[in-house]
Amino acid sequence: MNKLCKEYINEIKAMFPVKGKEERKYIKNLSKDIEDYCEEADATTKEELYKNYGNPVDVVAEYFSATGVPYVIKKLKISKYIKSLIALIIAVILVLSTVYGVILWEEHQAIMRQEAVIVDEIIE
Repeated sequence: MNKLCKEYINEIKAMFPVKGKEERKYIKNLSKDIEDYCEEADATTKEELYKNYGNPVDVVAEYFSATGVPYVIKKLKISKYIKSLIALIIAVILVLSTVYGVILWEEHQAIMRQEAVIVDEIIE
């Protein structure tokens, strides 16, 4: 696969707001078609790919119009909940690690304030 085809496929991948199982299958099949076209037609410019397959925005819009609005809304909601959950987990981990660090620092300060007592025992 030449560099031009890879760039075009990456542009299409970047346009997808969510990439689920179905979207990955679609991109994989489209990639195979684009690779075959690039090998057969020996495409040298992106304009040739745009002419044959369409603008990346149009390709993604066509996919989502074929799948339907409820599917897209469902995917976006799931994505929103997953992102919120990940943000919450990161925030909790950050707070817990900060609390743990403060506790360790206070213990270190308490140990540093204690006087060292050295007892020499002489056994006769």
